[in-house]
Formats: sequence, structure tokens, C-alpha cells
Amino acid sequence: MNNSSQKAGLKRPTIAVTASILAVGALALTPSHAAAAIDVSHKIKIAGDLRMFTQRMALSVAFVMLDVEKEHFLEVLRDEYGEFQADIDALRNGDPEYQMSPEENKLVLEAINTVEFGWSILGPQLKDVIDKGEVDDAHFAKIEKVNTQVMTLADSLIHRILTEYSDEVPLDLAYQIDVTGAQRTLSQKMIKEAILVALDFEAEAHHEMLTGSIPLFQFGLDKLAGKMMHNEQMLPALSGELAGHLDTATGLWAELKPVLEKLDQTHEITEADALMLAKEADDLLVTFDAILEVLIREAELA
Repeated sequence: MNNSSQKAGLKRPTIAVTASILAVGALALTPSHAAAAIDVSHKIKIAGDLRMFTQRMALSVAFVMLDVEKEHFLEVLRDEYGEFQADIDALRNGDPEYQMSPEENKLVLEAINTVEFGWSILGPQLKDVIDKGEVDDAHFAKIEKVNTQVMTLADSLIHRILTEYSDEVPLDLAYQIDVTGAQRTLSQKMIKEAILVALDFEAEAHHEMLTGSIPLFQFGLDKLAGKMMHNEQMLPALSGELAGHLDTATGLWAELKPVLEKLDQTHEITEADALMLAKEADDLLVTFDAILEVLIREAELA
């Protein structure tokens, strides 16, 4: 899952593939419980990919519309368009490679089916951009309306998985995966929102979204740093190599936030701004993927 590509001059994020995830620390798992933890952790990760893809693909279309790194973002769009349905199928039918069993919980299956219904509307609109290699304002407006709705459906799927399988996976680990996934989504979402405000594309609505996304992103960093509660639970602060990656994300955020705020205030975007945002979008995904990869590695060694 989550294949990557590379373009000269611009990093292409490698979306982390979740390997075996076991409980870290004091919780001792039986073999059957360990298998369930692996299964459910993969479900959370892959459902999080669906949530992120909605915003990453919409942002890619925005860059195509701007004619900024166009070929790179068409490639991103093609890759993630194909991955979206594959991830839905894996959630429903299981995937032996990632030790995921077929889904049997009726409520989770209903949530998967709802995401797939949303995708049946959004997917063809994105495929049209892939086929034509261009997009106009009217077409983008349709994509933007639906992609946010599908993001919400994917978020509901994640929370359904967390609710239905709350006894199967260590809660700290489940929340760390979810929060890291939410940061990936927000990184793409708020860059997209700032670009649309700068282009005066439904500027008032996207201004309101952006002013909500910016503090949510900071809250996510604080949660991963052990400074803020998540669902009434304080997560353990990331440490060691994980803390280093979190520092990198925090540094990228310090560079990105002033640019987002400038676009929101001036309603103007320069070519330099657009290129910087394109790089930040990629680099933030790479960094949060690195956090996931280290969490997985530590779990495997525990």
C-alpha cells in the first residue's frame, strides 16, 4: 500500500506502510491479543490514510490549477486515486500482508460502506483531472465540496474503529497513530485553505476553515509532546528519535504558519509562496510518516 514516487528537486513523501504493531511498555499481550492489536492498529492507520488522501488530493488539484509543480502533483493525484479504493478494499476484506483480517463488525462495515459511497462521487471528479491534466474553477468547486465531506466520513470511520475495538489495542498507541494521522491530514488541509483564500476562491468560508485548522495543528503537536490531553487522556511524550522527528515537524510549522497567515490576510500568493507551500506539504508528510515508522519499529522490538 501507499506507493511513493520521486520528482527531481522536490521531495515526494513516502507514505509509511504499517508493519507489526504490538503494545509498548508494561502491557503483556497473549498471542491472540497481540494479533488483534496488530489488526486493529493497521485498521486505524489505513483509515487515517483515507482521511489524509482526501485533503492531499484536493491540494494536489489546487496546485494543478495554479500550474505549480504540476507534473509532480498530477503524479501524487494518480497514486493516491488508485490507493484510495485499494485501502477501502483492505479495510473490508482484510490484507494478509499486513496481518489484517476481514472486517466482521457490522457498524465498522457500515462506516466503510459510507466512505466508499462518498468516494463513488468524489473519485470520478478527480479522475477527470487526472485524464485531462487540468481543472477549472467550476470543476474545482465540485471537488472541494465533496472532498471535505468524504474527509468527515473517513474521520467517523476511524472513531468507529476506535470505539468498537477499544479493548483490542493499547489506547496510547491507538491515539498516537490517530493523532499523527490527523496531523498529516491537517498539514494538507490548511495549506489548501490558505491557497484558496489567497485566490479569493470562496474566501470567507476557507478563511473560517483555516482559522480553525491552524490551532488544531498546534494542539496536535502539543498532544504528541505530552503537553495536552487527547480524549481526556494525556499521551506519553514522544522521546528519543521520535522527539527528534517531532522537533523537525515543529520547525517546519514555525516556517509554514507565518506564510499561511500572510496569505489569509493579503489574499495574494506569489510563485515563491506557492513553491514554498508545495515543499512544506511534502516535507510535513515525510516527517509525520517518520514518526509512524519509529513507533512501529519500537513496537516490534518490545
